[in-house]
Amino acid sequence: MRKSNYYISAKINDFVLYYNLVNDTLLQLPADRNEGCIRCLQNPNDTTSIYWPKLYEDRFIVEDDYDEMREIQRRHLKTVNSTDELNITVISTLKCNSDCTFCYQRNLDFQCEEMTDDDFDGLYTFLLGVPQRNIHISWYGGEPLLAREKILKFCARADKDKKHTYSYSVSTNASIFDEKFFRMMERYGLTNVTVSMVGTKETQSALRPSTEYDSARVIKNIISMTRYTRVIVKIDLCKSNIENIRDIFEELSGYRHSSLSFSFNRIVSYDHRPCAEIELDVDTYMKHVIELANWALDHQFCISDMSCFQNFGVYCGAYANNNYVVGPGLYLYHCDRTYDPKDSFAQIVNGTLVYHLDCAGCGSAEPCTDPYKVDECRECRLLPYCNGGCDYLRKLGKCACPPERDYLEEFLKLYYRIRYERQ
Repeated sequence: MRKSNYYISAKINDFVLYYNLVNDTLLQLPADRNEGCIRCLQNPNDTTSIYWPKLYEDRFIVEDDYDEMREIQRRHLKTVNSTDELNITVISTLKCNSDCTFCYQRNLDFQCEEMTDDDFDGLYTFLLGVPQRNIHISWYGGEPLLAREKILKFCARADKDKKHTYSYSVSTNASIFDEKFFRMMERYGLTNVTVSMVGTKETQSALRPSTEYDSARVIKNIISMTRYTRVIVKIDLCKSNIENIRDIFEELSGYRHSSLSFSFNRIVSYDHRPCAEIELDVDTYMKHVIELANWALDHQFCISDMSCFQNFGVYCGAYANNNYVVGPGLYLYHCDRTYDPKDSFAQIVNGTLVYHLDCAGCGSAEPCTDPYKVDECRECRLLPYCNGGCDYLRKLGKCACPPERDYLEEFLKLYYRIRYERQ
């Protein structure tokens, strides 16, 4: 017998948590009994220990010949090749009504800026023939609500498709609230809206300049959206706004018990859109995320972003065979950071996928490296979650590892608070 290579432990209050990333099992142990548990893990062949049966049942102790690496790969491949649901991110338009200084679509050249009526028709024809019963579409942009009439028209057609069940989500800057749009989308199967925010008042205006809306309008629209669906406020963090983030929570404090939750994202500089002067280094970012998340939980807000402890075998949809990004011209991409047709891996033509045999760059279907053959990855406790991390960043020569890699104990404490403290 031996102990698992992929577990985390952390002390919280008067007890200790153990979490196994291979099997998603969580143990809670009184702190005064932790020493006995540690001894059992150090001596996994001592089957007389009172801790041994539970540690063995939840795979913290495994047989010598149990191949954890194979189990991680098996789960990853099962999810990658899943045929249960088709997930499509649709870039309905690349137009936007703000000029965010940090937007990764900034300074890119687009052959087509928005999907045409013919594109929507072609997408619908394609979906009619897919074998998956369930289809989830994430409406994305630019600002997708600039194309809301086309989106509603598509959803109305899809609602008549008796072979498939559709659901939808929207990523938006919340500059637009259209009562009809959200009322109809709720009827068609809207599951959630993700709203990106950088701050309030002057902070918002500096990072997300727009002549069409301000932070007061965004806050008002978020509140209106909660009447129709779950709203996730994704807060983009950088040096320019990190000291003022709590203002966002304060503005929404009256709705903390509604369908509102919060997550965090790190603003990153890219060569085509440099903003290195405001980029937080990973350690500073993570320390602020942990502090802000704990503060939010202390004040009864919901935090939703604990993905490394909600493991389904795929770190990013770019790895999954039934997960596409569809852009104008019906070009298909693996990643929503790529918009050049020459980087696409396929195109929908007359309702059929036509694959490109010479796709390059981030359109490549194959990852740059096999993490299961890289010692650094094999020995990392986070491998069952990240499965090699972000291939897009790796291809740009950047670190592909998730930022939470070195903060797993603190994230485990947050995970417990989010999932169990309120129950």
